[in-house]
Amino acid sequence: MNCVAIIPARGGSKGVPGKNLKPLAGRPLIGWSIEEALKVDGISEVIVSTDDPEIAEISQSFGASVPFLRPDELAGDSVHAFHVILHYVEWVRQSGHKIPDAIAMLLPTAPLRRHWHITKALDLFWQAPESPVISVYKSLTPLISLRWIDDGALKPVVSAPDLNLQRQNLKPVYGVNGSIYIAKPSVLEIEGTFHTKTARPFVMDRLHSMDINSHDDFAMAEHLLKSPDFDLEKSLLEEDVMT
Repeated sequence: MNCVAIIPARGGSKGVPGKNLKPLAGRPLIGWSIEEALKVDGISEVIVSTDDPEIAEISQSFGASVPFLRPDELAGDSVHAFHVILHYVEWVRQSGHKIPDAIAMLLPTAPLRRHWHITKALDLFWQAPESPVISVYKSLTPLISLRWIDDGALKPVVSAPDLNLQRQNLKPVYGVNGSIYIAKPSVLEIEGTFHTKTARPFVMDRLHSMDINSHDDFAMAEHLLKSPDFDLEKSLLEEDVMT
């Protein structure tokens, strides 16, 4: 079975200008995702989809393929990464190449994701390839603790008969961490999303789920990547269960 990894990386970024090429612990942000994806035996090719020639050049230097530059209409702030995947599928179809059996979308803003996360997510996906796999983490904040601020007042995001329930008595909530998405191209074209009704979770620990969207995130990721107290090659899920 053939799976291609797509890393969407546009040139513009409002929160952190030049984010995808910003240095992080000795390499550009996007380099972390490329290097880990290339280590996965189940990935036949790692492709970076970008509109930026500099990102394309740097990505190729890390071993990724950049067979095309993304059109301008797919480079704006409002363009969801999913549409970049559909663009790739259409490009493959028009170029006469074989469409892969599966696509793994790996956002470059997840530099703590390891190659074994991707391998395990792929193993889960192939068990039922008609259903996408999406990586998530277990949230410490239950739904009943979430609030809107409306006219200076706190308003519950969800209604509940008792807002004082202890976290231990509530159903766990999982957040999509933006790290790994896997699906068949045909399913994506039909459903128009990775988030189908039958999508399955690949659970990651909170630290490996870190998503880079601000300068503060960069600082924290830099610390974690350089810290002798944090072993990137070890999952923290067992420790989470124990505590």
